[in-house]
Amino acid sequence: MITALREAFREPTIRQKEAYGRFSHTLAAAAVIGAVTFLFSELPMSVANIVRIAGLTVSGLVFFAFGAILRKGE
Repeated sequence: MITALREAFREPTIRQKEAYGRFSHTLAAAAVIGAVTFLFSELPMSVANIVRIAGLTVSGLVFFAFGAILRKGE
């Protein structure tokens, strides 16, 4: 079972790459939605909250880029 899991990440099939890409795009959407929700919440804007919003935005962009790479196809 561990060998099969390791192989799924080392040499994924095209369908697995597509699934990983869709999952990555889902995480990107969740991160961006979280950032926007946090931005428009009624919490006071503090340095900690700005860092959280920036972190969600950056992680959303990174997940989107990974999803685009994985969904490229062969």
